[in-house]
Amino acid sequence: MNNTYLEEYPKITYDYDKIKLKKIFENPEVANYPNEGIQTKSSKKVFGEIRFPEFPDDRSYTMASFVTSIDGKVAYLDRPQGPIVAKSNALDPDGAEADFWVLNLMRANADAVFVGAGTMQKEPDGLICIFDKDLEEARVKNGLSPTPWAVICSLDGTDIPFKDSLIDNQPVIFNTSPIGFEVIKEKLNKDYYVVGPFAPKDQLDLSKIKSEFEENKHKRIPVIVTGEKNQTDSHIVLKILKAMGFDKAMVESPSYCHALLGDGLLDEMTLNYSCVYIGGAAVGLGDNMTPYTSEEHPHSEMLSIHSHSPSFFYFRHKFVYGKKPEFEEEV
Repeated sequence: MNNTYLEEYPKITYDYDKIKLKKIFENPEVANYPNEGIQTKSSKKVFGEIRFPEFPDDRSYTMASFVTSIDGKVAYLDRPQGPIVAKSNALDPDGAEADFWVLNLMRANADAVFVGAGTMQKEPDGLICIFDKDLEEARVKNGLSPTPWAVICSLDGTDIPFKDSLIDNQPVIFNTSPIGFEVIKEKLNKDYYVVGPFAPKDQLDLSKIKSEFEENKHKRIPVIVTGEKNQTDSHIVLKILKAMGFDKAMVESPSYCHALLGDGLLDEMTLNYSCVYIGGAAVGLGDNMTPYTSEEHPHSEMLSIHSHSPSFFYFRHKFVYGKKPEFEEEV
């Protein structure tokens, strides 16, 4: 039986003059990127042209999008919803609107979006949709669905809000571990089929994955099961998504973003900088996860910098892996 999604997704009427950004830097290599992004006349007015590099042949190209305070926090303790870090910027309310619009621009360019089960708990009944009407229409004209597929991530399944309306209102995929799948089997009250389980060294039948996805699309929910015990394998997950036809996947889960960085699998990040200070024990990217060391860590290069005011900036990074600093020996 086919799943029934919303016929029309909510929209925001943007004042493009108010959210227009000033480009203050662009890496020269961006002009040579071969893949033109989903964009509109209005998006070019606000942000300028957006282009992407060559996509990997064997996995989805990955990008993240977050807003942080000046001290790198992504949420307040008293109001943990992600957009609050932008909306709390009393010096530039229109910059906060521009922040959410940039998220929409990146969503418009994603085939799938990773959302954490914890984020769904903090922001119940949200939608991973395109709130800009023109960008949504541009997606459809380019042969894409009105919304990206939402990939719900959970390591052990216990934090998934199974009654969240997101699962009813747009196409979703579950991304979990063998232990998490046992919980999903018990609590997911919808038709689904299993992709896997795949252990780290398993060989993938990509043509089978593709054909099963096409056969079950919008009929049964794919549940991707990878890894061992309560851990998933992101290398395999991204190969599976590529086989399903998803060239680009966006990450809106802070913990999954941190995990992909550790695996060398996050290609780029749009990091918007709201000039507010939070401090203390508030949540940052990779909160409560193992930090990288002074010798082993990802690097990044800036692709572009935009500003809306002296209180709001918008950075697009690409990540570089495998580089090590050279420290002088301590005496």
